[in-house]
Amino acid sequence: YVPNGIDLGVFSYKERNFEGKIKILIEGNSDDHYKNVDESFKIAEKLDKDKYEIWYMSYNAEPKEWYRVDRFLHKIPYEKVAEVYQECDILLKTSILESFSYPPLEMMATGGMVVAVPNGGNEEYLVSGENCLMYKQGDIEEAVKAIETLCSDEVLRHQLYVHGLETAEKREWSLLEEKIEEFYTED
Repeated sequence: YVPNGIDLGVFSYKERNFEGKIKILIEGNSDDHYKNVDESFKIAEKLDKDKYEIWYMSYNAEPKEWYRVDRFLHKIPYEKVAEVYQECDILLKTSILESFSYPPLEMMATGGMVVAVPNGGNEEYLVSGENCLMYKQGDIEEAVKAIETLCSDEVLRHQLYVHGLETAEKREWSLLEEKIEEFYTED
């Protein structure tokens, strides 16, 4: 197969300092069960409101009434999505089913951190403790701890940042073009 790629010209790096309010991005359609967005907001409820700002980006769905959302980003045009990632510090991605999960790769490409549930669409490139932190689906306390650890452990954050950028760089479309051409020109 040919791996999915990313355009690093669009999803470019922006330095984060993890000072002040930490912006956590939750992404996905809350109406789709497999996106598991409710779990993200259960995690957000456990976080200190004075320390964390919750951004929710969804193309199709509106936030549910009980969601704690500091900023709702609805129907953001694709060419503006990278700016959203660049403005946030941590992506909290709780999908339980994905064919390929682009948001973690996009967040890593911009220099941000990822806390995610492992699924078939992200396990091919996410490695917990190397380029992200993963937690077991449904373990809200483990997810909260992962977020708090990212905020307090600068050494870990740097390691995840370095390996996250390396992961994204290996998926740059220009590096995959030859593989794509070979795939379609083989007899």
